Amino acid sequence: MRSWLSNMFKQKSIVEKGVIRYINNNYATVEVVRQNSQECKSCSSCGGAENKPKLFEVKAFPGLEVGELVMLQGIEHSPYKGIILVLFLPLISLIIGSLIGREICFIYPNSQDVRMIGCGFIFFLLSILAVSIYEKTRGNQKQIRRKIISIDTQDNVNLRPG
Repeated sequence: MRSWLSNMFKQKSIVEKGVIRYINNNYATVEVVRQNSQECKSCSSCGGAENKPKLFEVKAFPGLEVGELVMLQGIEHSPYKGIILVLFLPLISLIIGSLIGREICFIYPNSQDVRMIGCGFIFFLLSILAVSIYEKTRGNQKQIRRKIISIDTQDNVNLRPG
């Protein structure tokens, strides 16, 4: 059970080959042609581009030239953390709000049900608002960040710091 759970939240490393198309200041635009493999289909980083070329902007380092073949590495994060946050936090907030509403007596003192429904609904809406704000601030971080891990030469691969 524990290994299944830990595999669910694991980060996955993606390694791709690409060609440098442009270099602008400290960034290089790398073109990656997707292979129609099962691994590529399971990753959500390209949006199902299949065999179409895809351009990524990565941090460049000195010595890179246009036309060089490079290896990119990216880390894909598990989507299950977000799913748990979106599904369970509002539900838990609804229950907690209902329990708090049961104890508050200055709003509708004669109707415990109205207080429970009202407070539960308010807590539910506040948790939805909190999740949406959290998702907006993390939106840029969810994208898979790629970095150049090596430059391919004709016969060997020279490792360079990314």
